[in-house]
Amino acid sequence: MPDQNATTLVPGTPNDATGGVANGATGGPDEAESPGDQLVVRLSEAAASDVALVGAKAANLAVAARAGLPIIPGFVVTTLATDPGRPGGLPATDGGGVLYDRWRELTDGGERPLAVRSSSVAEDSASSSYAGQFLSVLHVTGWAAFVDAVGRVVASAAEVGGSQEPMPIAVLVQPMAQARLGGVMFGLDPLTGNPKRILVSMTDGLPEVIVSGQVTGTTVLLSRRGRLTSVDGAIPATVHAHQRRQLARLARRTAKVFGAPQDMEWLIEPNGVLRLLQSRPITAAVPVAHGRVFGPGPVAETFPEPLSRLELDLWLAPLEDGIREALRLSGAAGGAALRRRFVIDVQGRVAVDLEALGVIKSKRWWSPIDPRPGFRRLRAAWRLGRLRAAFPAIVADLAEEIDADLRAVPDLATLADAQLHLLFVNAAITLRGIHAHEVLAGFFLDARASATTGAAVALAAVSHARDDGLTDVEIIARHPEALALIPPSIGVPAPLPPTPAYVRAPSGIGDDPIAVAREAMRLRARWLHEVTARAAMELGRRLVRHGQLHHPSDVRHLTLTQLRDLTASHAIAAGASGGTAGTGSSGATLPAAFRLSSDGQVVAARAAAGATQGVSPGRARGLVTHDPAASAGRVLVVETLDPALAGALPDLAALISVTGSPLSHLAILARENGIPAVIGVPDARASFPDGDEVLVDGSTGEITHFNGDGDDDEDGENRGVSTTAASTDHSEAVGG
Repeated sequence: MPDQNATTLVPGTPNDATGGVANGATGGPDEAESPGDQLVVRLSEAAASDVALVGAKAANLAVAARAGLPIIPGFVVTTLATDPGRPGGLPATDGGGVLYDRWRELTDGGERPLAVRSSSVAEDSASSSYAGQFLSVLHVTGWAAFVDAVGRVVASAAEVGGSQEPMPIAVLVQPMAQARLGGVMFGLDPLTGNPKRILVSMTDGLPEVIVSGQVTGTTVLLSRRGRLTSVDGAIPATVHAHQRRQLARLARRTAKVFGAPQDMEWLIEPNGVLRLLQSRPITAAVPVAHGRVFGPGPVAETFPEPLSRLELDLWLAPLEDGIREALRLSGAAGGAALRRRFVIDVQGRVAVDLEALGVIKSKRWWSPIDPRPGFRRLRAAWRLGRLRAAFPAIVADLAEEIDADLRAVPDLATLADAQLHLLFVNAAITLRGIHAHEVLAGFFLDARASATTGAAVALAAVSHARDDGLTDVEIIARHPEALALIPPSIGVPAPLPPTPAYVRAPSGIGDDPIAVAREAMRLRARWLHEVTARAAMELGRRLVRHGQLHHPSDVRHLTLTQLRDLTASHAIAAGASGGTAGTGSSGATLPAAFRLSSDGQVVAARAAAGATQGVSPGRARGLVTHDPAASAGRVLVVETLDPALAGALPDLAALISVTGSPLSHLAILARENGIPAVIGVPDARASFPDGDEVLVDGSTGEITHFNGDGDDDEDGENRGVSTTAASTDHSEAVGG
């Protein structure tokens, strides 16, 4: 059967696959042997630590044996013996010689069956295991069968190598073990990268049935000391607390020997002895990440797509500064906490600190006894209570001032280069104040506050303008509120979304004054984004005329500093074309909640589940679709609450989103139109494929997934599978 049990060591140990004796190998008489004498070596010999001689799998076991870990003794037919260029081939396969002597010794004269496995120098590296690609032959009895098995394992190297030169391969030989329990074990949780958890899959009998995929087994998470933290499946009756502690201790010892948590195969013999069958680095685990939890939810509506370098420079710093100012004014954070970053980008996708904005609660161990959060809430309540009454008037004055400044901006083509750069500076200052007021409004608001949104006003304006035959450009010129329906972007603007045949203009009756103030700030922020985007394009056109860029929209791939230098020096731009900036690698949609590893990789956080919530009351049952153009009467599942979905929303049965905010335009529009909506659903697009039937409860956040093969209950509903979303008491403060 294919070998699913490959083993590797971390750098600095034999599984570097670079040859030589392992670091720390002690001297002995075996080291004096010439290479020609090392055709068959026991795992207990010093030479067995040499990866080039015995392969990585066997070398790992040799290192484990020398460290006192409980392996099964055996021997290795080395790469010198299996080298096809060596005269004479394998040593003495017709009886007699060292190979026959080792076989008789290990099998008690041929009575015990053997496991004959590959141990290639290429498998089990820290980045690639080659698991299952070489051959293992189990339950081998008799000398002739043993010789045949060795030959088959050696031949498997040519199959893996293909047309290339066969990989050097050794053959690991051990007695077949008896097991009452067996399985695999990861020295950390590979799904989260948590080093404080040990993942174990187990089954009755030998572990091969799990490794080969014949059975699923039972999966458990253990603490570092063997305490059971979660179980998936029925724990075998033979597993007791003592065995769990044994496994945890083996995981700790193995990590210490090899310098990192390991992927291990193990078994417990009928007499209760635990054996390590092999150990290799974990190549499929997510990177370990600590620190604060970020997520796109509060800003996903404002920036639904990755931003370019220039867009990040123009729009992220004011957002960061505005959040920091709002937290300072409210008293929600102070001191060193205000000096940290609250906004990041991952490959251009924007995310914010969810804990700082109250989207998720802190779960640190000292939280229950920490008096500071309560004090801060009291202080913030006192400050915000005084501010709340005056807030609508303050925002109204600010909006009037911003509108006057926007009206005073002349035709951008008439401004000098230096004036356009000054416009960037002044716009950033204004945006900072807008975002600060927007965040404060979010602190004041109830998550289900009702108000006329900028999207609702825009939807009505666009619908009526289209009835009058206006183009998108004419609509935006006459009705700048229409910009609320498309995200900001430097370059060719996105088209306005489709609109229903007739949309009634909102009356504004019963609007919450704080919600109105928040919408006013969000719309002004969008207008500032548009002004700076158009100013950037004007500079791009000038750079094209000077031969510095190929196309005006290439300006979006410059940094703000590069743009300033180019307009001053008239040098040719280098590397102006390119993708988004950021710390990630693909620009893929971000998880609803995540942390960053030390090298900037995104690690999904389990806190994402806690952000799931119903944001628009009501219940609706329907078929799932992922296509907004074909969503009428269906349950639309999306990654985020993009304002462009506003035109499709009134005809939906219900709405499900991976990210979002209860205060986003789409969430508010859903409430206005009576469309049940649930946000923050992890992996929603994968969990609810096109054509599946679901029942969405926008009050509780519960989504019932119907599988169609059960009987209807007395109310005519198939119960299916239900996912209950945990509600949250915190309003998200930033638009999205």
